Amino acid sequence: MKTLYLLLTALCIASFTAHAQLSITGEVNARAEFRNGFKRPILDSQDPAFFIEQRSRLYMNYKAEKFEVQFNLQDVRMWGGDGQVYKGSSAMTAIHNAWGRYYFTDAVSIKAGRQTISYDNQRFFGGLEWAMQGRQHDALLFMYEKDGLKLHVGGAFNQNPADGAEPVRLVSTNYSSPGVNPYHATGNYKHMEYLWLNKKFESGLTGSFYLVNEGRQDMVAGVPQDTVNNRQTYGLMVGAPVGDQLTLNGEFFYQGGKVAAKRDLSALMFSVSATLKTDITPITLGIDYLSGDDTSTTDKSEAFAPAFGTNHAFYGFMDYFYVGNGNRGGLQDIFLKTKFKVAGGALLGHLHYFMSASDVTALDGTGTADKGLGTEIDLVYVKKLADGVTWKLGYSHMFETESMLASKTGVSGMTYTTSSEIGTNNWIWTQLIFKPKFL
Repeated sequence: MKTLYLLLTALCIASFTAHAQLSITGEVNARAEFRNGFKRPILDSQDPAFFIEQRSRLYMNYKAEKFEVQFNLQDVRMWGGDGQVYKGSSAMTAIHNAWGRYYFTDAVSIKAGRQTISYDNQRFFGGLEWAMQGRQHDALLFMYEKDGLKLHVGGAFNQNPADGAEPVRLVSTNYSSPGVNPYHATGNYKHMEYLWLNKKFESGLTGSFYLVNEGRQDMVAGVPQDTVNNRQTYGLMVGAPVGDQLTLNGEFFYQGGKVAAKRDLSALMFSVSATLKTDITPITLGIDYLSGDDTSTTDKSEAFAPAFGTNHAFYGFMDYFYVGNGNRGGLQDIFLKTKFKVAGGALLGHLHYFMSASDVTALDGTGTADKGLGTEIDLVYVKKLADGVTWKLGYSHMFETESMLASKTGVSGMTYTTSSEIGTNNWIWTQLIFKPKFL
C-alpha cells in the first residue's frame, strides 16, 4: 500500500511538472548604513545616523501552457523597530507583486495586477530595488515580444475609496490624501498610459522609444482637487557598438503638458556616454543633463522629472538629486565610471561633478552664485560568498560647494547660512544578501 501511494504521488508530480512549472525562491537582505550628510549636507551641530534595515521576500511563480502567475510577499523593517515580545508591528508587511499573465500566443499576452515596471537601464521606468520597499504599479499591460522586437502598451487608474470603506460611492476623483503632493517622488498618479517599443538588431544596435502620459491631481492649500493635469514624456534611447571595445549610448527625453497649478511644462533630459573595454577595466565617460526651473519664471515649468526611474543608480549614490528630495533647479552631471576585479570580487568606482542646470541664488540671497554644486566619489565592493549569498561594502564622499548649500536650503526644512557650519559629508554602508532557491 505504501509503495502504491508513493507511485501515485510520483505520477501526480510528473504529470504536474509536464504541464506547468512552479518555482519558489526567497530573499533576506539586510543593510547597515552610517549616514553623515546623506541626501543633503549635514551641519557640524548635527549627529550622524546609524541603522540597519532588512527586506525579506518570498517569490512564487507558477507557469502553465497558457498563463503565468507571480505572487511575492514582502516584509520591510528597521532592526529594533519592534520589541522582542510584541503584539503590534511597525514593519511594512505587504504584497510586493501579484500579477497574472495570459498568453494568446507565444508572442502576444496581457498582464494584469500589482507589478514592477522596469525597462532598459531604468532611467525612466525602474524597479527601485535599492530601496528596500521597491516600486510597484497597479496596471494592465498588453505585450508583444518576437524576433528581437518588444512592444508594451500599459495603463493604470488609481482610486481611494471614500473614508477607507468599500468604494460604493466614489464622490470625487481624488486620489492623494490631504497634504500629500502628487508631484512629489512618492506621490501617485491618478491615471497613467504608456507605450514602450524596443528593438535589438543583429549588429548589436539597440533602440527604445517611450510615450508616457501621467494624470496628476491639482493641490490647493494641501487639499487635492478634482482637476487633473496631464504630463507627457517622449523618449528615445540608442546604444551602438563601435568595433569590439567601444559602445556609444545616447538618451533624449522631452516633457510637455501641464503640472501643478496648471502651469505649462516644457522640459528635457539628455545623456551621452561612451564605454571603452580595456584589458583591465571598462571605462565609461559621459554627461547627464536635466533641465530645471528658472526662479524668475512662475507661469511655466522647465524642470524635468525622471518620474519612475531608479535615480539612485545615476546621479550619485548619496542621493542628493531626484530621490524624494526635490531638484527644481535641474542638474548637469559629468561622470566617470569604472570597475576592477579585486580579491575575488569587483570594485566599482564612480566620480561625479555636479552643476546646476539653472541659475543658483547666492547663499546670502543677493545675486547669483556659481553653478558648480560639488564632486562626489562612490566606491562599492561586491563579492559573491557562495551560490545565493552576496556581500557588498560601500563608501561615498561629497565635496560640496556653497552653491550646493544654497540649492538645498529649504529642502527637508533645512536652512544653511554659511559653509563654515558644514561638517564632513560621507556615507558608509554594508549589505548581506541571501537568495535561496526553495523549489
